[in-house]
Amino acid sequence: MSRVVLYAFLLACLLGCGITPALARELLPSYEPIHRIDTNKKVVALTFDDGPDATYTPKILEVLHKNRVPATFFVLGSQVDKHPKMLQWIYKAGHEIGNHGYHHVDLNKLTEHEVYEDIKRAERSILRTTGILAQYYRPAGGVLTHDVMNAVQASGYDIIHWSVDPRDWSLARTASVIAKSVKSNVSSGDIILFHDGGLNQKQTVAALQELISDLRSQGYRFVTVSQLLDEAK
Repeated sequence: MSRVVLYAFLLACLLGCGITPALARELLPSYEPIHRIDTNKKVVALTFDDGPDATYTPKILEVLHKNRVPATFFVLGSQVDKHPKMLQWIYKAGHEIGNHGYHHVDLNKLTEHEVYEDIKRAERSILRTTGILAQYYRPAGGVLTHDVMNAVQASGYDIIHWSVDPRDWSLARTASVIAKSVKSNVSSGDIILFHDGGLNQKQTVAALQELISDLRSQGYRFVTVSQLLDEAK
């Protein structure tokens, strides 16, 4: 049973006993954000945020397919509703799908209830399009306020952050700079942050092949977030 389903079941049981939502959250286990794992195995997870995008997601999928690399895509519900066939392609290609919220908004400005509704709206979009219930959530901008943490816990997701950020969204960063940034900082168990939606994905696509080839030559293996967590000590 996934943690999402288990948490929802336990929460429903507590609420059914007349316990308030606030007390129920205190009684249930809390989960810290996952940035990376400790492992001696040379494994890393490539993750992509803000898609699916009609232009760049197919290009990224082609590079991943060519190199037989699995990845995890943290998708926006609004983009899923615009490009449902693109999400189906991601899913059918064997990649993992995570929840990135419905709108890419400043979570600092939302209440706990608003964050929860944003997560659940994206959840419905993903479920409607693929038939799956995502297990992992990544907050937009990596924001982790008290309200965000409570909302994520109430919705039953694990929070996945990252440990290597090449800032590939920046228009000032070329493909070589992006690839070098990752290669200079990566180590076993890292979660690497990329974007398939945004502003600078042409450079992301160009950096991917070089990065995959170089890390493989160093003995690294690419896995999804779920597979990475299975490698933890």
